[in-house]
Amino acid sequence: MKEKIMYYFRFRTVELVPFALSVVLSLAVFSIYSVKILSIWTLAVILINAAMFVLCRFTDKHNVIGGIIITVLTFNLLRVFLMLIFGRDWGMSFQQWFLTGADKVETQFEYLLAFCVSFVPFFAVTVYYFSCVLYRMSFLTLVSIIPCALSVKVLAEIDNVFITLIAMLNIAVLMINLREKGGNGRVVFGRTASVFSAGVFGFVLLLFSALMPKENEARYYDEFERLFMQSNNNSSMLDYSMLSEFSGGPDSFRNFSNQYLYMLYGDTLTYFKRQTFDMYDFENYRWYGEEYYSKPAYTDEEWLEKQSALSLEKLRMGMLAADKYSDGFIEKYGLERLAQYDNYRDEIKMINVIPENFGAVYYIAPARTVKVTATGENEIFVTRGGVFRNEEKPHDPRIGYQVWFYDEFESRYMWMDLGGADFSDEGSAQMLSELCDILRENNDPLLQNAEAFLTVHNEAMEYNNDYNANCENISSEIKELALEITSGLEYDWQKAEALQSYFTLNGYIYDLDYIPPDPSLEYFLFESKRGSCTHYASAYVLMARSLGLTARYTEGYSPDITGRDGVYAVRDSCSHAYPEVYIQNMGWIVFEPTVPSNYNRMADVNEDENGFELSIDYKLVFVICVISAIILTAALCAVFIIPICSERLFVKRLGDMSPEESIRAVYLRISRKTVSGTVKNAEALTPYELFNEIERVTGCDTGDFPYTAEKALFDGTADQSGKKQAYEIYEAVRSGIKEYHNEQKKLRQKKMKGG
Repeated sequence: MKEKIMYYFRFRTVELVPFALSVVLSLAVFSIYSVKILSIWTLAVILINAAMFVLCRFTDKHNVIGGIIITVLTFNLLRVFLMLIFGRDWGMSFQQWFLTGADKVETQFEYLLAFCVSFVPFFAVTVYYFSCVLYRMSFLTLVSIIPCALSVKVLAEIDNVFITLIAMLNIAVLMINLREKGGNGRVVFGRTASVFSAGVFGFVLLLFSALMPKENEARYYDEFERLFMQSNNNSSMLDYSMLSEFSGGPDSFRNFSNQYLYMLYGDTLTYFKRQTFDMYDFENYRWYGEEYYSKPAYTDEEWLEKQSALSLEKLRMGMLAADKYSDGFIEKYGLERLAQYDNYRDEIKMINVIPENFGAVYYIAPARTVKVTATGENEIFVTRGGVFRNEEKPHDPRIGYQVWFYDEFESRYMWMDLGGADFSDEGSAQMLSELCDILRENNDPLLQNAEAFLTVHNEAMEYNNDYNANCENISSEIKELALEITSGLEYDWQKAEALQSYFTLNGYIYDLDYIPPDPSLEYFLFESKRGSCTHYASAYVLMARSLGLTARYTEGYSPDITGRDGVYAVRDSCSHAYPEVYIQNMGWIVFEPTVPSNYNRMADVNEDENGFELSIDYKLVFVICVISAIILTAALCAVFIIPICSERLFVKRLGDMSPEESIRAVYLRISRKTVSGTVKNAEALTPYELFNEIERVTGCDTGDFPYTAEKALFDGTADQSGKKQAYEIYEAVRSGIKEYHNEQKKLRQKKMKGG
């Protein structure tokens, strides 16, 4: 029994080593996406590899049935793979997860399952075939470098243990196949096979490189450009350094130089305000700022005292405290869900802003900014629109500053979902006033938070009243569209989100190059549906105001991500227009109506949610395919067409030769070409020795042709019967050699299958 086990193990080494290689390759890919070695996925990888190896072995013995099973299985695995990755947003999340090493998108169960039905079977089948069936070092190497290439692509580290194991197992497969060559005569290497495998290796490598989606801008290029290529001439930036009386309009957003203005260092990416505008000029299609809201109104210290208390988390705590002092407060205002959610957080974050030799009167800051700390600046002022600025001169163009602000998005959506903003203007004022009274009566320190929100509410209502006259000029078409979009919705936050979603869901296109024949917002909304961020933001604010919402037009920046985590770049091309809307019990909130620039060309460009684009080099793919088609055609000609033509041409030439010439030509053809590789040293043998060896190897009866050939070669005598015999012997030897090679191939296959 022991001897049988040892024999079985030695016999199966030919398959066990490739099996181990396939498992290691699969686990190496999983490790790139932070899947632990001790997990259920490791067991799944081993079981799937084992099943695929059993299937491959079955297919090796039963070609027809096994081939059908492999084909059906491949189509089904492909179908399951597509269902898993296209389960949400047309596969864009999967592609972003796959190409960033799970850095930008959280790992989902479906994604790892997609790996199990794609990478694992692929590794198993290819490794089995190119090691156990037809060993090809180049192909196996190509498969083995996939995990390494993938780790380089996604900028992820791959454990040296996996690299070492992959290399050692490849060497083991090589040694096994070399041993098998010595044991059973298998042809492991050969000049033709090596050239062919190297050619396919190069083609697949080039094609894979071309098809792999690439970032339009090289990672870390921003640092290279910032350090070595940036001009110190900021004369073209003067328009961006001062506060303007009027909004920029579409034209200003078309004239980008892509010059760096700031580098941002922090743990968040948000919208940064440059300036707010209050009234719309319907004749000139632009916004202008009211002096009351645009001039300095607070010092930075006054603003800090005012804004630091605007914590939604503290407001919730104040509501809970009021309910304890006055039982029924929570229930009275329908705040049960918000009160029951104990994990609500609203944290202050900080980001460092480093000017790139760019000085401006304003300091870029998000909507919910608490304070700005600038080194070397004596005092910073803040407008009623929330713009941080110096009173006159620009800030130092080289010294950075810190911006402290409440999170814009995480706490915002949770607050809305829990009903914290389910109020009208009047209802919010009533709730906040009662909250302040209760907390004041009980000397609760959370009173300052409630009073801060009430102050912001009263200021927003004052702002709403100030632009009421401007609302009278909004066309009936815009008002009717706004009413249609928000039909059936009760609260301002619901209406604001509905207006935001409208543009994305109704075929609008972001196009900076488009110059409309009619600059009106009516033409943008109902005719062209194409424009820049100024069109989207302006249309949004006017529709919001027509519904009674408190909204304002804002110009600022939407930073670009870079190749480093927590580092963002602000170029002048990042300039952006967007609306801010006052939401009850929350404050001024940013909304984004502008559709992504790639929204209508998702098939060609895939852009992740943070704004970095991935593209495929289709031109390179086309060139590679054309060149490969030419090479393949030439190879087919060399392997099949040219030999056939050569044989036919040779036979035709025999008919035109004399008997002596034809016999001599047949002998030379057979000795130099026909039996090359089958009979050793064929050209050095005499006619008798050559044809005896051919008869021994192939069983082909050559009769007395050796005598006829010898007479023609040495005496120069032959007749027509000898010419006819030469032709017949040539055809017989060709057929015999071909049949001999076919039989040898069958024997090798039978031996490899263990038959």
